[in-house]
Amino acid sequence: MQTKTTFQKIYFYVSLIIVLSLFVLIFCLSHQSGEESTETSGWFTSLLNFIFPFELTEDFVRTMAHFSEFACLSFFMNNLFVSYKEKLTPVFACALSFFYAITDEIHQIFVPGRACQFLDMMVDLAGIVSGMFVFTILYLLTNKLINKKVLSAEC
Repeated sequence: MQTKTTFQKIYFYVSLIIVLSLFVLIFCLSHQSGEESTETSGWFTSLLNFIFPFELTEDFVRTMAHFSEFACLSFFMNNLFVSYKEKLTPVFACALSFFYAITDEIHQIFVPGRACQFLDMMVDLAGIVSGMFVFTILYLLTNKLINKKVLSAEC
């Protein structure tokens, strides 16, 4: 069995910290009461409407927040498994990300003014699949470039 280099160990622990940080961020956002959540998304919508020359609705911003946070989670969950197993395992990473999305929605049942919504889980799933596709494409392209450089260096 091959021992891991210091770089591989650092890569794994940094990947783990990013995934755990995303778990905490998602939990904290979901733990906001309905009133706090509306205030947060209202503030963020106002900021985006100030920056962009077109009007965004609060519903759109909230939907994109769900999509984005789970796309990031899936991307970095895939990265974590690559750093650990040194191979791509997208189905397993997506399954764990979706499991967290389900538990996140169940958690909201117990938060005042929040609810478990099937549509939110589907938006989360779309983000998870998108994050997985982006990671997989980048991973395959990077490996192809690395292999090309290794092959050309050997010639």
